[in-house]
Amino acid sequence: MTAADPLLARAISAHRSGRMSEAEATYRRILRMRPQHPDALHFLGLLRFQQNNPEAGVELVRRSLQIAPRNPHAWNNLGNMLVADDKPDEALQAYGRATEIEPALAEAWHNQGICLRRARRFDEAVQCLEKALAANPRYFAAYESLGMLFYRLSRIAEAARLYRRWLEMDPQNPIARHMAAATTQEHVPDRADDQYVAKLFDGFAGSFDSSLEALGYRAPQLLAAALGDHLHTQSGRFDILDAGCGTGLCGPLLRSTAKSLTGVDLSPGMIEKATARRIYDELIVAELTAFMHSRRAAFDVVLSADTLCYFGALEEPIAAARECLRSKGLLAFTVESLRDEQGDAARDRGREYRMEPHGRYAHAAAYVRKVLEANAFAVLAMDPVVLRRERGQDVAGWLAVARAAG
Repeated sequence: MTAADPLLARAISAHRSGRMSEAEATYRRILRMRPQHPDALHFLGLLRFQQNNPEAGVELVRRSLQIAPRNPHAWNNLGNMLVADDKPDEALQAYGRATEIEPALAEAWHNQGICLRRARRFDEAVQCLEKALAANPRYFAAYESLGMLFYRLSRIAEAARLYRRWLEMDPQNPIARHMAAATTQEHVPDRADDQYVAKLFDGFAGSFDSSLEALGYRAPQLLAAALGDHLHTQSGRFDILDAGCGTGLCGPLLRSTAKSLTGVDLSPGMIEKATARRIYDELIVAELTAFMHSRRAAFDVVLSADTLCYFGALEEPIAAARECLRSKGLLAFTVESLRDEQGDAARDRGREYRMEPHGRYAHAAAYVRKVLEANAFAVLAMDPVVLRRERGQDVAGWLAVARAAG
């Protein structure tokens, strides 16, 4: 029915522009004229899913596929819906149908690879992600997913080759640039680029808390306990800065001792999640060193949980923390421990810090202490801690607490 074609284009345009009511009305108008229109059923199904009605969405897309079973995009979208509905086996079947029909559909290969990775079918996941890149070498999401998987499998040389290739294809991409440096040890920066940090954590914001819970992440609890040990002798409540607050995991642990609680983070997505907790008095999207420099002598406590691991050289953030702290204020933070301090890598002996293949920096305790003392801090604690588990192993770190000179 040719009369429906311009209507379908109008509905899709409204859908993509977020005008959901207009899109739904137009899809339904098409279906009144032609109840078996497969594209109208498919896109109305997507819309209903986006409106938090997954059962209706899946039913409509399945009806579309009964009429037009060789639509790879509909199979791929059905797979996405089934993943969201926690039906991974059915999703894998849908992605498989999509790639069977259209072997060049990189998105479906990528989605299939992610599904297999979650099922811990790692070799199959690698194959699917490589097929996504073979189908479309500029499908950049597959580089990131495959690189992360190579790291998880300790296939660092393959990750390095992959990131080099991605960087050649997309030289302005901050994640490609950062991870190429991390895995090749070439052109290593003194700190992670702001664009990299913001892009990385915006992408993680939705799943950040659950991912860290699965890793047994402990830095907020460790820091809160350490602060309590050093604050219990002081009366009153304190102006506290959570520097690199992320989704606000530290907030509930700090609220009872805070007169005011401020959070700062580079990622708007993270700040949005922290805002939803309704714990902080102030939340700001900003680069944390610039922010700390702008708040001279504004805080009694600065806390930073696993944020300084995105800095190699610590001189700048430690100096900024000293500037924003009042006399005798406390600075508490965690960093990852340089590997040779755990007896694992003699090649790192004598280093102050190193960028690791996962993209974060690890630091030597002597270096951390040196930077603190150079910025008029008295080191109160430099304790070895386990920050989380990763790839089945403990991630060793340092928990530092220091007091600003009076």
